[in-house]
Amino acid sequence: VLSSNKGVVMSQALYPNYSEIDPYKMSACSIDTAIRNSVATGSNPEKIALLDNFCWCSSNEPERLGQLKQAAKACFDFAIAYGTPYISGKDSMFNDFKGFDENNNEVKISVPPTLLISSIGVIDDVKKAVSMDAKLEGDLVYVIGDTTEELGGSEYFSYLGFVGNTVPKLDAKKAKSRYEKLSKAIEKGLVASCYAINYGGLGVALAKVAIAGKLGMDIKISTNIRLDYFLFSESQGRFVVTIDPKMQKDFEKILKNEFVLLGKITKTKFKISGVVDIPVDDLEKSYKLTFKDY
Repeated sequence: VLSSNKGVVMSQALYPNYSEIDPYKMSACSIDTAIRNSVATGSNPEKIALLDNFCWCSSNEPERLGQLKQAAKACFDFAIAYGTPYISGKDSMFNDFKGFDENNNEVKISVPPTLLISSIGVIDDVKKAVSMDAKLEGDLVYVIGDTTEELGGSEYFSYLGFVGNTVPKLDAKKAKSRYEKLSKAIEKGLVASCYAINYGGLGVALAKVAIAGKLGMDIKISTNIRLDYFLFSESQGRFVVTIDPKMQKDFEKILKNEFVLLGKITKTKFKISGVVDIPVDDLEKSYKLTFKDY
């Protein structure tokens, strides 16, 4: 409808590394992240619908069927909690390979039981859409939401060779209230950039925001938990937000106790006090290194 300023926001999320630890929480995290990605762009939290895609292995096995039941229960619980109905979906079951190895021994390889959630949202005015890239030197950097020691199935633990057992636990009631506040701040034009924290946690999210804007950051972190856990925990319900300092009073009034001010945007250096001090260009090269030949 070319005469309308409304737009459609599409997002998706999945956490296969969580599924073998806790399939219920795995599903909850997929739902939350798909919704949160949409809210971060400026989508109205009251106008979001979901689609589910069960990417599963053989549910003929009691353990796999039990995991499927827990995932489906989370689909119900969190769709109700967020007020986000399912309008469609699909199932991709029995993703298992049965064959033989080089010694002619029988082998079976299965995908991890995974719930892929897609979200479709409505942004009432596309001119107010928010992107993830840091905008201007001197802008303030916030983390919105609570960070706790939840690293089971995380990218950080995987990098270190561990799995862990504490998958992020979602408080949908608190998260929904937080998303409504942030949505109000975006609607009022108080937010310069917004990124929904997901894989890799806060540290990775900060780096992505800096890389996207080709600007640096000067971050100082005060925390009661281990610094590496604070940086790489994958606690749900969180955002990295940057704002114009002129908007600070109005922004903090709306978000109330939901934020921590971490630092500010700088010109070229990505700095987290006591952790890293590196030019953003080098950070970007490292980020893209895995796919340098593609």
